[in-house]
Amino acid sequence: MNNKNFYDKKYFKAHDYIDELSAKTIKKILDENQLQKVLDIGCGTGRMVKFLNQKGFDCYGIDSQDEALKKARKINKKGKILKASAIKLPFKNQVFDFVSSLSVIEHLTQKEGRQFLKETRRVLRKNGIIFLITPNYNSPLRYLLGDKWFAYSDPTHLYFYTPESLRNLLEKEGFMNIKTRVKTPYNLKNHWYLPKVCRNLPMPIKNFLTYSIFSSFFAAFRDSFWMIAQKK
Repeated sequence: MNNKNFYDKKYFKAHDYIDELSAKTIKKILDENQLQKVLDIGCGTGRMVKFLNQKGFDCYGIDSQDEALKKARKINKKGKILKASAIKLPFKNQVFDFVSSLSVIEHLTQKEGRQFLKETRRVLRKNGIIFLITPNYNSPLRYLLGDKWFAYSDPTHLYFYTPESLRNLLEKEGFMNIKTRVKTPYNLKNHWYLPKVCRNLPMPIKNFLTYSIFSSFFAAFRDSFWMIAQKK
């Protein structure tokens, strides 16, 4: 399927929001590591770029979809949103401290995925950090649901990773300190990632569940996994 046919105006209208958990997690990583200049690859409607710039960071976003770019440019300052491919970044070497790419690498072929990581490493400064989110091909739910697994519903998904396979690829492409467990902020208002029966529980319990899902051993078994790595 042509991506433009799938990612149309209707799609981006329905997905014009920011995920509070991933946004505040990224802010937490940036603050703790004293990082300033950020690139969001596959920025969609630009909500993450806007959020980080409002928090005092110097954030840029790229996307290849015209409908997303229209929305992203409306809410961000001129020059912060660029049209570009994830495998050919329009930036000089070693200009960013941090690169985020949420639900992007699965839209690339295996060969393109390697090129994407090469490009990301090129634009990162030494010890710069990459943060990825992608469907987990080793998820227990994939085995249980079969063809009904959520990641199969998007016809533009081309290649899937397990935490182990993506870790191996990152190592080959010159990254280190690779982790699937990420420290997240607590006391969040939005708990969409929790089962519905848990969303009205007391905040301390929800905080414990958040820790279990994202910062403990169980993080590697989620339906999508988060991965953070550092450029050598």
